[in-house]
Amino acid sequence: MDRISTLLPKVLEKRGLQKHAEASFIVQQAQAWLAERLPAFVHDLRASSFKDGSLLVSCAHSIAAQECNQVAEELAAYLRSECGAKKLEGIRCVRA
Repeated sequence: MDRISTLLPKVLEKRGLQKHAEASFIVQQAQAWLAERLPAFVHDLRASSFKDGSLLVSCAHSIAAQECNQVAEELAAYLRSECGAKKLEGIRCVRA
């Protein structure tokens, strides 16, 4: 009998949803990491989307964007190692 951990990726791929599921997981993990690493900016930073190898983080103001840019490499390393985000090329912190 197949385990759910092997069955789920096959079903998602068959239905064409694998990329969407991976992007959603990366965004969710990035948001959790930002909330843990930058608790003072938890309401000012929001991981918005992952598309074409780029994670987009929306920032409420310039100070939040600056703080996000300072930890962007650490976040990218975390996502690559812990979340399997091999396709992650960069992180963009933009004012919303």
